Amino acid sequence: FKKSITKIIQKDWLKEHGYKKGQFPPWFFESIEKKLTPTRRGYWAYAIDGDGCIRERDKKSNVVIPLKDREPVQQLADIYGTSISFTEYPEENWEPTYTTTLHGKRALHFLRLICPYMTEKRKKATQLINCFDPNYHPPKISMNFRQHPNLINPHIGMVAGFFDTEGSVGIKPTERKEQTKKFGERIYSSLSLWLDFSNTDTRPLRKIKKILETWPFNFKPVLYVKRKRGLKKNGKECKPKYQLSISSYQHLLFMKMFSPWILITRKREYAEKFERKKQIYEICKK
Repeated sequence: FKKSITKIIQKDWLKEHGYKKGQFPPWFFESIEKKLTPTRRGYWAYAIDGDGCIRERDKKSNVVIPLKDREPVQQLADIYGTSISFTEYPEENWEPTYTTTLHGKRALHFLRLICPYMTEKRKKATQLINCFDPNYHPPKISMNFRQHPNLINPHIGMVAGFFDTEGSVGIKPTERKEQTKKFGERIYSSLSLWLDFSNTDTRPLRKIKKILETWPFNFKPVLYVKRKRGLKKNGKECKPKYQLSISSYQHLLFMKMFSPWILITRKREYAEKFERKKQIYEICKK
């Protein structure tokens, strides 16, 4: 067996329409800038901060985004006309991934749009842009939402993008056994709920935390160390892992507020699931 098996499931739009390498229709980039609204630029800045890769090969820039969910990859590929590959790992217990890659001018154009909203990979993106435009410096984006209410949506996009790439949400039934004197062993059933973000870099997590704590948001997320630095079974160093958790009583509020901008369906559907859970609890109280 091969370590991985990759096939192209969507071809490059430019190649399909006869454009040579480095050639674009005159309307191409202007059309993209209209599609990538400030909210979507915030989304993609933190999606790339989360699971993206920015690199330079043979003096050419590349931006790669591999995810196990197709929806975000599909959106970016449709906007920039890039191809999509599907990779399976028959020798590993890994889920298949969908990947799209922006090369050259498409990568640089994309990075210039999202760089002002980035945190973890902001420096790398700036360095890559400076190879072609030495005078480029990404502007700082204010978080004074009272003074600049138009900046609320880009920050909503940032939270949604990081949630799609580094977020986890779920509900599962759990059972707890207890030994009692009167009734013997009793089994108590309940629902275990979670909604959190995880990363090995605290910078984007601290930024998300700050956004969620700032007016008009009213969240109280908790940031803590989920895994300390150590060694893996193979002897390699294991990076510490940090987690930002949303309190259970704010799960529904979070999903209702951010689900319109979350692209991954299986995550977005938890807005409805948390709503149903709330309704069931209210019925049980009667």
